[in-house]
Amino acid sequence: MKRIISIILLIVIVFVLSVTNPKRSAYIEWINHEAMDQSSNIVEKGILTLAGEKVFDMGTTESDYFVFSVYKTDFSEIGLGQVTCIGIFNHFIPISKEK
Repeated sequence: MKRIISIILLIVIVFVLSVTNPKRSAYIEWINHEAMDQSSNIVEKGILTLAGEKVFDMGTTESDYFVFSVYKTDFSEIGLGQVTCIGIFNHFIPISKEK
């Protein structure tokens, strides 16, 4: 009986994780808002408002692992570094920021 309950609980957890795995579009929107929040210059905020999502979309790679995703946004070529985040439970958790 305990084994059946454990299996059912595992199936429920995997199902919840897979359903709440955020999509790439949600990540692009989130990182754009994060960049706008960190920007103190009104010109930068204007540029992010107009073209931020397209720029972040071009510099982002996604690795989807069914129950969570890993997003890497790389702007090291223009001197802004690389950000790596985990997407899980409809939230994004930054795990590394390199300059």
